Amino acid sequence: MSTAFPPPERTAHPGPVVQPVPAQSATGRNTTARHTTVRNATVQPLPAHTVLGIDFGGTKTELALADPAGTVLARTRLATLAERGPEQTLARTASAARELAAEARQRFGAPVAAYAAVAPGIIQPDRILLTPNLPGWEELALAERLAAELGVARVPVANDVRAGALAELRRGALRGADPGLYVNLGTGVAAALTVGDRVLAGANQAAGEIGYLNPGSAPVDAVARGQAPLEDLVSGKALADRAERLLGRPLDATGLFRSTEPAARQLVRETLDVLAMTLANLATLVDPERIVLGAGLMSAADLILPELERLLAGATPFPPQLRVAHFRQDAALHGAITLALDSLPEPGPRPALADHLGAR
Repeated sequence: MSTAFPPPERTAHPGPVVQPVPAQSATGRNTTARHTTVRNATVQPLPAHTVLGIDFGGTKTELALADPAGTVLARTRLATLAERGPEQTLARTASAARELAAEARQRFGAPVAAYAAVAPGIIQPDRILLTPNLPGWEELALAERLAAELGVARVPVANDVRAGALAELRRGALRGADPGLYVNLGTGVAAALTVGDRVLAGANQAAGEIGYLNPGSAPVDAVARGQAPLEDLVSGKALADRAERLLGRPLDATGLFRSTEPAARQLVRETLDVLAMTLANLATLVDPERIVLGAGLMSAADLILPELERLLAGATPFPPQLRVAHFRQDAALHGAITLALDSLPEPGPRPALADHLGAR
């Protein structure tokens, strides 16, 4: 019996024409397949080549075609369907990548010169470790598998949050901040520290895995038990689960922050307190000039940032600047694009990503 998958969704950018096509998802709910090509006046003349970045997430997988300046030309979104394991995700992602590569040739006359991917977890040279939001991906040789699926010699792979921090450092809200801190508040919770023009990877490629911090409410050996205490408390997934248990109906994290129900407001207050204490502790440790917040929870940034700024003012001796990521929820995707661009051969000296990002 064949397995049904939701169709790819080509998501919108400012200015594109989007033509939705109704489709049926694996769960029987209506979904929309959308193809979006970004028409941007800056893409003149047509690029000689393009790059393709892939962002694997616990909920969705996104692919973007970009020109040599990093401008997105077209993009595709897939449901990761993480509970079904990595094989189906890799197969559907490779198919979507081939479609974008064909579009690069047909619409722009510019072949894809480099691919790169980002994913949550600890990216080792030959495998991924600690991927609670991607069941079955533990020990997966992602770089090798992607290269085989795409029929290319090499696909650099890096941690999604550190790659997002690199994109924000090069072209976003961390430019000019030294040191800087990027905090990803999405399906998972993680951070990345930037010093100068570098993103620190750590001795075990695990720098910034703050989801494993213990806010004091979990046992001392929680990590040994397979828990990620902070992430289990304040990630987008955790908040949606807690809200549904509390209110008796489905409610995503953004809906929770915007809810006016007393029970929801109490949960929001508790969440903001934990986030503020976490940021204050990080700020006290590294004294960042600026903290940049990105990923899914930033769809409620207008409610979250002012309260975090207020709480931070009294929680650390030198409160840092607090900003929303320039790339909002797309920092990791732009990080993959940056990684692909950096892998292109270019005359003259250029920093090796593996030196400061942990890319493989």
